[in-house]
Amino acid sequence: MELSKDAVIWCYRAILGREPESEKVVQIKLNQHFSFESLRESFFRSEEFSKKRNFLQANPRQPGWTGVLGHPPIDVDYEATPWEVEKCLEHIKNAWTHLGEVTPHHSVLTADAFMPDNLEKNVDAFWTSGSNEVATIQAMLKRHFFDSRGKTCVEFGCGVGRVSMPLSQELEKLHAFDISVRHLAIARERAGELGIQNIEFFECSGNMLAALPRCDLFYSRIVFQHNPPPIIYRLIRNALDSLKPGGIAIFQLPTYQHGYKFSLDQWLATNHSLTMQMHCLPQSVVFNLITLSGCITLEVREDGSAGDPFLSNTFMVQKPQR
Repeated sequence: MELSKDAVIWCYRAILGREPESEKVVQIKLNQHFSFESLRESFFRSEEFSKKRNFLQANPRQPGWTGVLGHPPIDVDYEATPWEVEKCLEHIKNAWTHLGEVTPHHSVLTADAFMPDNLEKNVDAFWTSGSNEVATIQAMLKRHFFDSRGKTCVEFGCGVGRVSMPLSQELEKLHAFDISVRHLAIARERAGELGIQNIEFFECSGNMLAALPRCDLFYSRIVFQHNPPPIIYRLIRNALDSLKPGGIAIFQLPTYQHGYKFSLDQWLATNHSLTMQMHCLPQSVVFNLITLSGCITLEVREDGSAGDPFLSNTFMVQKPQR
């Protein structure tokens, strides 16, 4: 098999379960290896893969790529009263306002390289990861003959614009939403530096669950998972309601973790720190939402986006043409 950039990226995704840090590390791999077999073996021999394999062996409950057969269902409250929803949103706003102020880039990609003290020497890798992600989005859309040129997109949880900037180049208009004022300030500054004029940024801290603009494409990744299940449920519903006929939504969230349980009463009674939380919403609930929204599922793929010990899925959903 001829060695290519795509082969290196495939090894990162399939073997290590993540994106490469930068274009530079991809090129280093290409320079080091002259066959796919050699490249693949280097990943299997890496310290990172060894740690991942040891974790899986020590934690047999981990669903991994074999599914969750034999594992019990998770008990998740996702229904809530308007008052309960408001209390959830209040905490989310406070947490992400804080994270945006202290660690804006690291709160988007939680690698030490993107902590404030390390960011300057790693910032190019941060922005490159967004371009890599957009390449994946475009490949998914092409599988279903969806041409994003001339289309309008809603990106929910845009952060500092890591994905927004390259994604906007594939569209006529991008509506980018985030709850953090600081994240949005960085994103607007970045767009100005790049001369990008077709992105409109929206602060949604006032009402995170307000109706979204009608769009041909909805996108959200590593965002829904940081909200409690009643909010994830409503965010998915809003996303699907925003689609025009023929429109496609691509969104990611964890759907399983062994032992995960969410009691809304207990969560609301807890004094939470202003840190990043991780939550699940079961696949069955997501599929039911898709049906209720009059949409169809095009793809569901395990993606590794939430890291161990979560089972994370990317859903690709379409609203049929009338």
